[in-house]
This record gives sequence, structure tokens and C-alpha cells, in this order.
Amino acid sequence: MKVSLPYVQNRRYLTGIDWMIGALDHMSHRATGGGNTFQIVLDLKGGFDDDRFRREAESFVRQLPVLGGTSARDWTGAPYWKMPSPSKPVPLVLEFSRIEERALFEVLEKSANRRFPDGRTHLAVRVFHISETRHVLAAQFDHRLFDATGAEAFLDLFHRWLTGEDCRARIEAVSLKEPAHLCDWMQKFEAGKQLIRMVRKFAETKLCVLARPAPLAGRRIKFAVIEFDAAESRAIAERASREAGFLMFLPYTLAASLEALAPAFARHGGAGDDFVVSVSVDLRTPDTAPARLFFNHLSFLFFQIPKVLIGDRSQVLSLLRSQMYEQVKSGFPKALHESSMLMRLAPLPLLSRVMLRPLRGEFASLGFTCVGKSGYPFDRFGEAELVNLIHMPLVPVPPGLGFFINQFGSKMNAVLATVDGMLDDEDIRKFREAIRRLL
Repeated sequence: MKVSLPYVQNRRYLTGIDWMIGALDHMSHRATGGGNTFQIVLDLKGGFDDDRFRREAESFVRQLPVLGGTSARDWTGAPYWKMPSPSKPVPLVLEFSRIEERALFEVLEKSANRRFPDGRTHLAVRVFHISETRHVLAAQFDHRLFDATGAEAFLDLFHRWLTGEDCRARIEAVSLKEPAHLCDWMQKFEAGKQLIRMVRKFAETKLCVLARPAPLAGRRIKFAVIEFDAAESRAIAERASREAGFLMFLPYTLAASLEALAPAFARHGGAGDDFVVSVSVDLRTPDTAPARLFFNHLSFLFFQIPKVLIGDRSQVLSLLRSQMYEQVKSGFPKALHESSMLMRLAPLPLLSRVMLRPLRGEFASLGFTCVGKSGYPFDRFGEAELVNLIHMPLVPVPPGLGFFINQFGSKMNAVLATVDGMLDDEDIRKFREAIRRLL
């Protein structure tokens, strides 16, 4: 007999993955005071009208009151996104300033580390004017409401609004409903067994981690951004296909990043034997993507690589390919997504501790994300030419270390994010040189 608890049909209930992202946000707040947010940087060329942009931005967010919501629980204990009253203004941080080009990176780093003013603000847009024809827009997103692909889709919709396109149909197509998933309990428990088997694999792992400085409170996330032009990006894609195989860009870039980071682990890491890497994967399909703009439609793969193999590219690639194949074949990402529904009864402080137990207080050696085809398909933003689009994510703490790759048009960008004090300038310099050589 199936048991399904009743729920409010028109609510947007949070999934287990949404709740896990909330737990990562909680543990980061507890560690450094910062949350689980990320910034997308748009490098713009051309004219920019501040007054018009302000009017259009404020008008645009009024169409999306979900931006002013917050999490709550119903009588069953299932968490949901509580929508604000239609009469309330939609919160938006919107700032404009003029800066010198030499200060740009420092300003962007500070912007990425800014905290939202309250629990109902989930979006900040800051425009930095460098000259009359050079502008940089930094959009900061709350990960509890956006994942990377959803944020790019949000910018897509915003661009259409700025250019005067009638966006009503697109906005109405965005789904703001999600069932409570208080059913199919046996399916969730079976998925949970698959998760437990993965957890047991890591139980005896002696994890390689970078030492984090103490105290952590108040420390910012530091970034190293490596931009590849169209020719370099094309060459990387060709090498990935040749060395790792067709559609094996993720294992190829992960292998290269581990090799580039190995010297830093040797200098600042412990005596661990294995790297464990958490890799986020998008669960959207082309037909569901337009509706799934908000919240987190993702899951994770986990890779375990013996430290002694780093430097032997062929062995590392073989191991990564086989682990990816096994997890995809077994349906592990979907099993994690399904079994995580059972975790939602746990308060975030408890869940954040539970998530760290398998690796004795750690989540992974590092987090890795490789965004495929960009969700932002235009070469303009509003009336300005869009030169590049770069992600700057605040990596959760722990591990306090993450590597992010995104593609925009024919270009590829790589971003290393670390807690300030984990790596020194020499580590970053060597990493920059190594990642260019190894990719």
C-alpha cells in the first residue's frame, strides 16, 4: 500500500538537493561568516545608461516575487519556499560605481564576498564603470535559489527584457511549483542504500586535504582567474577528445586540475593517501530547462583518486572514466537526488554535521564544477557587447577549495577559489603556469 502525505499543491517545496545546498550554506556561515553564494561577471564593451538600467532592473524583478522569498516548513516538516506578499517590494541590491582598471580584480573579489543585507535578499547587481566604453557587471546569486545554469538562464531572460522583448510567456513558463515528495518511500529508501554503499567506500579513506588557517571566522574567499582565448579553448577541447575520449571533457579537465594542484597539496596538505573530489552535475534536460530557472536542479558525482597516481595522466584518466561510467550506469546522481528527500527533516545544523561524518569532518579534497554549453547564448547584454562571462563561486567551507570551469561562446575560463591563507602567492603562480601547460 502506498502512503502519501497531503501537501499544499501550489507551493514550491524544496527538494533534498535544495536542502543539502542550504546545509552547505549553513556550514560556510558557521566557518567563515560567508554563505554559499556565487558571482557571475560580465565584461561589457559599449555604452551603458545607469538610470535606464536601474529602471529596467527594478521593473524586471517585480515580475519575479520568488526573489523575495525565504524557506519555511509546513505541518509535515517538509521545507518549502515561502513566497512574499504581492504587495511587498522585491529586494534587490543595485549599485553603480567608477573604478580604475588596475583595481578591477580586487573590487570583484570583494564584491563576490559581500553578504546579502538580510535573509530575503538573494540577488545583488553591481556595475563598475572603468571608462565610457568599458563596464563590468557583477551579478551575485544566492545558491539556495539559483544554481550556475539557472543563473545564466536568469541573465538570458534579463537580457531579453532589457532589449524590449515581450517576456511574459517566458516568465509564466518558469515553474514555481514542486510537490512535497512525501510518497514513494520504498524508492527513496532503496536510493538511500545506494548512497550508503558509496559512503562506506569512503569510510576508510585517508583524505588529502589542504590545511585551513585558524581562525577561519571573517576570512574571505580568494580567486585566481585564468582566461583562455578562442584558439586556446579549441586546442584544449581537441586534446581532451584525443586523450580522454569523446565527451570526456570533465575527466580530462579534472585530471589536469588535480595534477596542477598536487604541488600545493604537497606543501600544505596532510599525510592523506587519496583525493576525493565532489563534482556537481546538471540534471536538466533540454525540454525542462526553460521552466527550471530557480532552485537547484543538480546532483553530485564523487571521484576517488590515489595520490600516488597523480602525474600519470593515462592512469588517472582511466580511473576517472571508469568511476564516472559506474556512477552514471548505476544511476547514482539520481539516487542521491531521490534519497536526499529523506534528509529534509533534519535541521540544517544537524544535516551539515551528518554530511561531514563519512570523511571525519571533511566534505571532499576539493569541489569541482565544469559547466558545459553556456546557458547564456548571446554575444550582447542589453545594448552592450559581451566580451566574456566568468563565474566566481564562493566555495563551501569545508573544503575551502574549488575549481570551476565555464564556457562562453568559443572561450573557456577557469577559476580557482580558496579560503584566504590556504595558498600563498607562489602556490597561485605555479598553479596558473601548470594549468595552462596541463590543459
